[in-house]
Amino acid sequence: MKYLFIVNYEDDAERKRIDYLLEKWQERARISKPRGLTFIIETDEISKFAEELFSKLNPSSSKKVESFVLHEKDLSSQIRSATTVLEYQSNDPPEIVKKLLGYVFSKNNVRYYSSDLKSTKYFVLTRKGRVDIEVTIDSRNDKTWVKLFLSGYGEAVEHMAKKLKEDLDSLLEG
Repeated sequence: MKYLFIVNYEDDAERKRIDYLLEKWQERARISKPRGLTFIIETDEISKFAEELFSKLNPSSSKKVESFVLHEKDLSSQIRSATTVLEYQSNDPPEIVKKLLGYVFSKNNVRYYSSDLKSTKYFVLTRKGRVDIEVTIDSRNDKTWVKLFLSGYGEAVEHMAKKLKEDLDSLLEG
Protein backbone atom coordinates (compact mmCIF):
# COMPACT_ATOMS: atom_id res chain seq x y z
CA MET A 1 0.00 0.00 0.00
CA LYS A 2 1.25 3.50 -0.80
CA TYR A 3 1.18 6.37 1.66
CA LEU A 4 1.70 10.06 0.98
CA PHE A 5 3.30 12.00 3.82
CA ILE A 6 3.26 15.77 3.92
CA VAL A 7 5.75 16.95 6.53
CA ASN A 8 5.89 20.66 7.27
CA TYR A 9 9.31 20.81 8.90
CA GLU A 10 10.47 23.80 10.93
CA ASP A 11 14.07 24.12 9.79
CA ASP A 12 16.77 22.63 7.59
CA ALA A 13 18.12 20.45 10.40
CA GLU A 14 14.72 18.80 10.78
CA ARG A 15 14.53 18.25 7.00
CA LYS A 16 17.95 16.57 7.10
CA ARG A 17 16.82 14.23 9.89
CA ILE A 18 13.84 13.24 7.76
CA ASP A 19 16.12 12.67 4.73
CA TYR A 20 18.34 10.46 6.90
CA LEU A 21 15.28 8.46 8.00
CA LEU A 22 14.22 7.97 4.37
CA GLU A 23 17.72 6.73 3.48
CA LYS A 24 17.61 4.34 6.43
CA TRP A 25 14.26 2.93 5.25
CA GLN A 26 15.31 2.51 1.56
CA GLU A 27 16.04 -1.19 2.13
CA ARG A 28 12.73 -1.88 3.90
CA ALA A 29 10.33 0.11 1.71
CA ARG A 30 10.02 1.63 -1.73
CA ILE A 31 10.39 5.36 -1.20
CA SER A 32 10.17 8.06 -3.81
CA LYS A 33 10.06 11.81 -3.52
CA PRO A 34 7.61 13.31 -5.99
CA ARG A 35 9.19 15.69 -8.48
CA GLY A 36 7.35 18.62 -9.92
CA LEU A 37 4.32 20.14 -8.30
CA THR A 38 2.53 18.21 -5.58
CA PHE A 39 -0.84 19.43 -4.37
CA ILE A 40 -4.07 18.20 -2.83
CA ILE A 41 -7.40 19.21 -4.31
CA GLU A 42 -10.79 18.51 -2.80
CA THR A 43 -13.60 18.78 -5.35
CA ASP A 44 -16.62 16.95 -6.71
CA GLU A 45 -15.59 17.99 -10.22
CA ILE A 46 -12.28 16.15 -10.50
CA SER A 47 -12.79 15.25 -14.18
CA LYS A 48 -13.33 18.89 -15.13
CA PHE A 49 -10.27 19.91 -13.14
CA ALA A 50 -8.13 17.16 -14.74
CA GLU A 51 -9.28 18.19 -18.23
CA GLU A 52 -8.31 21.80 -17.55
CA LEU A 53 -5.00 20.71 -16.02
CA PHE A 54 -4.11 18.60 -19.08
CA SER A 55 -5.01 21.52 -21.34
CA LYS A 56 -2.27 23.56 -19.64
CA LEU A 57 0.48 20.94 -20.10
CA ASN A 58 2.75 19.89 -22.94
CA PRO A 59 1.82 16.48 -24.40
CA SER A 60 4.90 14.85 -22.86
CA SER A 61 4.14 16.33 -19.42
CA SER A 62 0.52 15.17 -19.47
CA LYS A 63 1.74 11.54 -19.66
CA LYS A 64 3.65 12.05 -16.42
CA VAL A 65 0.72 13.18 -14.28
CA GLU A 66 -0.05 10.83 -11.40
CA SER A 67 -3.16 11.14 -9.27
CA PHE A 68 -4.27 9.29 -6.19
CA VAL A 69 -7.45 9.17 -4.17
CA LEU A 70 -6.53 10.03 -0.60
CA HIS A 71 -8.09 8.94 2.63
CA GLU A 72 -6.50 10.96 5.41
CA LYS A 73 -5.25 8.81 8.23
CA ASP A 74 -4.41 10.31 11.62
CA LEU A 75 -1.33 8.34 12.65
CA SER A 76 -0.66 10.49 15.70
CA SER A 77 -3.66 8.96 17.47
CA GLN A 78 -2.30 5.45 16.81
CA ILE A 79 1.28 6.08 17.89
CA ARG A 80 1.72 6.69 21.58
CA SER A 81 4.52 8.79 22.92
CA ALA A 82 6.87 7.15 25.39
CA THR A 83 7.40 8.74 28.79
CA THR A 84 9.78 8.14 31.66
CA VAL A 85 10.18 9.93 34.97
CA LEU A 86 13.46 10.18 36.86
CA GLU A 87 13.23 11.43 40.44
CA TYR A 88 16.02 12.41 42.79
CA GLN A 89 16.37 13.75 46.30
CA SER A 90 19.56 15.61 47.20
CA ASN A 91 21.05 17.14 50.33
CA ASP A 92 22.61 19.85 48.15
CA PRO A 93 20.88 23.24 47.82
CA PRO A 94 18.89 23.93 44.61
CA GLU A 95 21.64 26.17 43.18
CA ILE A 96 24.18 23.31 43.32
CA VAL A 97 21.66 20.83 41.90
CA LYS A 98 20.96 23.20 38.99
CA LYS A 99 24.69 23.42 38.25
CA LEU A 100 25.01 19.62 38.33
CA LEU A 101 22.04 19.29 35.97
CA GLY A 102 23.60 21.93 33.71
CA TYR A 103 26.82 19.91 33.57
CA VAL A 104 25.02 16.63 32.79
CA PHE A 105 22.78 18.30 30.21
CA SER A 106 25.74 19.97 28.52
CA LYS A 107 27.60 16.65 28.41
CA ASN A 108 24.59 15.03 26.70
CA ASN A 109 23.82 17.93 24.29
CA VAL A 110 20.53 18.70 26.04
CA ARG A 111 19.37 22.19 25.06
CA TYR A 112 17.20 24.71 26.89
CA TYR A 113 13.77 25.27 25.33
CA SER A 114 11.60 27.36 27.69
CA SER A 115 10.56 27.84 31.29
CA ASP A 116 7.68 28.98 33.45
CA LEU A 117 7.19 29.37 37.20
CA LYS A 118 6.95 25.63 37.82
CA SER A 119 9.38 23.97 35.42
CA THR A 120 12.13 24.31 32.85
CA LYS A 121 11.87 22.57 29.48
CA TYR A 122 14.73 21.13 27.46
CA PHE A 123 15.13 18.92 24.41
CA VAL A 124 17.81 16.69 22.93
CA LEU A 125 18.20 15.27 19.44
CA THR A 126 19.73 11.80 19.32
CA ARG A 127 20.19 9.28 16.52
CA LYS A 128 17.15 7.52 17.94
CA GLY A 129 14.98 10.66 17.86
CA ARG A 130 13.99 13.78 19.79
CA VAL A 131 13.36 13.74 23.53
CA ASP A 132 11.66 16.55 25.44
CA ILE A 133 12.66 16.92 29.09
CA GLU A 134 10.69 18.87 31.68
CA VAL A 135 12.54 19.54 34.93
CA THR A 136 11.02 20.59 38.24
CA ILE A 137 13.15 21.42 41.25
CA ASP A 138 11.54 21.82 44.65
CA SER A 139 13.13 22.55 48.01
CA ARG A 140 11.47 21.23 51.16
CA ASN A 141 12.58 19.78 54.49
CA ASP A 142 16.22 20.83 53.85
CA LYS A 143 16.30 18.64 50.75
CA THR A 144 16.14 19.36 47.03
CA TRP A 145 13.69 17.27 45.03
CA VAL A 146 14.35 16.91 41.32
CA LYS A 147 11.93 15.42 38.82
CA LEU A 148 12.78 14.88 35.15
CA PHE A 149 9.84 14.03 32.89
CA LEU A 150 11.12 12.66 29.54
CA SER A 151 8.82 12.25 26.54
CA GLY A 152 9.21 11.36 22.88
CA TYR A 153 8.72 8.53 20.41
CA GLY A 154 10.36 5.18 19.78
CA GLU A 155 13.52 4.12 21.58
CA ALA A 156 14.78 7.68 22.11
CA VAL A 157 13.21 8.19 25.55
CA GLU A 158 14.51 4.94 27.03
CA HIS A 159 17.96 5.58 25.52
CA MET A 160 18.18 9.12 26.92
CA ALA A 161 16.77 8.14 30.33
CA LYS A 162 19.47 5.48 30.65
CA LYS A 163 22.24 7.97 29.79
CA LEU A 164 20.92 10.63 32.18
CA LYS A 165 20.38 8.08 34.95
CA GLU A 166 23.99 6.86 34.65
CA ASP A 167 25.27 10.42 35.04
CA LEU A 168 22.81 11.66 37.66
CA ASP A 169 22.93 8.60 39.93
CA SER A 170 26.57 9.33 40.67
CA LEU A 171 25.98 13.07 41.24
CA LEU A 172 22.67 13.15 43.10
CA GLU A 173 21.49 10.91 45.89
CA GLY A 174 18.72 8.75 44.36
